[in-house]
Amino acid sequence: MPPPHRPGDADDQAPPTAHLEAALRTVYAAVPVDFMAVRKALVAEAKADGDTQGAAAIGKLRKPSTAAWAVNLLTRGEPGLVEELVDLGVRMRTAQSRLDTATLTSLRPERDRVVAGVVAAAARLVADTGRTLSAAAQDDVRGTVIAALADEQASSAVTSGQLTRALSYSGFGEVDLSEAVVRTSSGSILSVVRGGTRGGPDRAHAPQGPDGADSGGDDGADDGGEDQDEATHEQDAAALLAAAEAELEAAVTALSSAQESVAAAREHAEETRERVGVVERQLAKAREADERALEAVTDAVRARKEAEAARRTAEEALTRLRAEAQD
Repeated sequence: MPPPHRPGDADDQAPPTAHLEAALRTVYAAVPVDFMAVRKALVAEAKADGDTQGAAAIGKLRKPSTAAWAVNLLTRGEPGLVEELVDLGVRMRTAQSRLDTATLTSLRPERDRVVAGVVAAAARLVADTGRTLSAAAQDDVRGTVIAALADEQASSAVTSGQLTRALSYSGFGEVDLSEAVVRTSSGSILSVVRGGTRGGPDRAHAPQGPDGADSGGDDGADDGGEDQDEATHEQDAAALLAAAEAELEAAVTALSSAQESVAAAREHAEETRERVGVVERQLAKAREADERALEAVTDAVRARKEAEAARRTAEEALTRLRAEAQD
């Protein structure tokens, strides 16, 4: 079952603008530390071209975690390996649906090889950018790969190249894709299913006389009372439906606002971590400079002591020479 549509996703842009499509290809290939600057430039470009809809959508794009960025790099840099992953996932899910344990067991070595290969390739692609994929991030990549093998929607999310966070599979049920991908081609829009009118028995099936009138009831007064009761039921149903739709709209609005707050908080946290990283690097450099300065002070003190000793030796020699000269 496709995941429900979430307000704020790029699916809200129907159809997505050319600027948004280009931005999706660009911004999720950028190094995370450059994400904000790249997104800001793409927003400005869309605005300059008069694409306000695209600019608004681009401005809402969420920054990927390091592991998600590594997987996005993989879809761009190792398409063959990604195709192998997708094919293996199809075969594993087919065997699972048929309860074919023999096939699942035979696929285990291939599964282990593909998972290890994907993690290694992701680490290599990150290294090519001059960065290192930490052990924790590699674990997140491994979890994402396992989720893609187990769940078709997770596989589509991975191959989109637009992951914003790592995925995980608990061993049962569907993979949680909330706020994990910008858009998927198979995503569905949540809709309200309109039910039938609630009320009493269906009068279309009531017994009729030869002239087509209802044979039930003694006179027109009874028919009028039934019609009034049915009208009241319909009004009540319409009122309940209107109230339910209003509650749904309010819930959707609240959800959208909450998701925007979460996205903003995550971006702020990322920026804070980046600033902390900068400060830590500066502190490390300052400590190295302090150590070098202490070494220089030590060398200077040693040189001063040696100079003082040499001066005393020279003074003593001069004093002896003067004494000898007087004798």
